[in-house]
Amino acid sequence: MPRLNEIKDQQVVVQTVGDFANSLQQIAAARMVKLRRTNLASRRFVEEATLILRELHLERLQQWEKDLARGRLAKKRRRLTSSSTQTAIFVITSNQGLCGSYNNEIFDRVDQCLKEFPQADYYVLGRKGQNYFNHLKLKRPINYYPYPLSEAVSLAELQPLIGMFFYYQQIYLIYSHYLNTATRQVVFVELAVPHLGEIEAEKIKTEGKYLFEPSIDELIDQVSERIRYALFRQQILDSRLSLYTAQMVAMKTASDNAGTLLTDLKLAYNKARRKLVDKKISEVQAGRSLWETND
Repeated sequence: MPRLNEIKDQQVVVQTVGDFANSLQQIAAARMVKLRRTNLASRRFVEEATLILRELHLERLQQWEKDLARGRLAKKRRRLTSSSTQTAIFVITSNQGLCGSYNNEIFDRVDQCLKEFPQADYYVLGRKGQNYFNHLKLKRPINYYPYPLSEAVSLAELQPLIGMFFYYQQIYLIYSHYLNTATRQVVFVELAVPHLGEIEAEKIKTEGKYLFEPSIDELIDQVSERIRYALFRQQILDSRLSLYTAQMVAMKTASDNAGTLLTDLKLAYNKARRKLVDKKISEVQAGRSLWETND
């Protein structure tokens, strides 16, 4: 009897966990569908705006080549170069668990970046990432700055963080990139337009003459600031989409495992109950045989 009660208790626990996982799966799926619409709607703008900025950089590159021939490029480069040579790396993680290996995949990439950029400033978004960096900080010195971010990413939350872009010459992001419902990929990308090598590859395809007011340098600075915000927000939304996908898949797996375990517990319960019934039948038959022998 104690064996049967133990199996019953296990069945209740597994059933509860399975129902909880199924509920979380449905919530994550609803969030993913809603956010995917928003993400896809804003992605077109970011892609087109980035192409415009590439064209501006290409035009400035052509002007630099002309200035190089006139011996004025060195002076212009000194004016355009930022006084800061620091590097900032933004790490985007989740605020909660129950998302499979989502955060661990990001942490593996962070460990590689710590070796490549030991002196960089790391801005960590998400409580799971902040806990991880707090643990790392006990072992080695790290320029680590936690930044709270709610589930609903708003402009008011991002404005203070975007204001820090001015102090860095290189800005990178580590986040989980959404590919499709079943696939995601942790990426390490620069929050800027492509390097000059990629722009030069586009040079052959670009033709035309342009007139820029007030100047191409000021125009690039103004456009870059706005596009950086849009690109930064887009990548945060992309990481959220990847997170909801990971949660949905993880909870689906947990729900399926709970169903499998519940089936195994039912079989174990039936076997234990059958053994108990057989034992009682054997006892009754033994008692009956004893009475028949005495008679």
